[in-house]
Amino acid sequence: MKTKKITIDDLALMVSKGFAENREYMDKKFDQMGERFERVENRLDNIENRLDNLEEMFAEMKEELFFIKAELNKRVDNFSHKDLEFRVEKLEKKFKKYEKLLVNK
Repeated sequence: MKTKKITIDDLALMVSKGFAENREYMDKKFDQMGERFERVENRLDNIENRLDNLEEMFAEMKEELFFIKAELNKRVDNFSHKDLEFRVEKLEKKFKKYEKLLVNK
């Protein structure tokens, strides 16, 4: 087998060709990574938007719950008041009945 002598110029061409191939490969990989990062960024943006919507929904729900609680408290207070009023009237009637008995003695 014959061996070919490699000159400095041949060696420079081989190295240059290797760098060019490596550069193409790296450019391709960086482009792929860039596309992946864009997709990840889009997904994160979507997640952030969904979380913002959830925060708004929870804030609205919290306001509605406070309103419902206030309304329930009003009704409970009204019920308690009316219930107590009824019981006092009943006691007053009974007292009047017994008052007549006590005054007549």
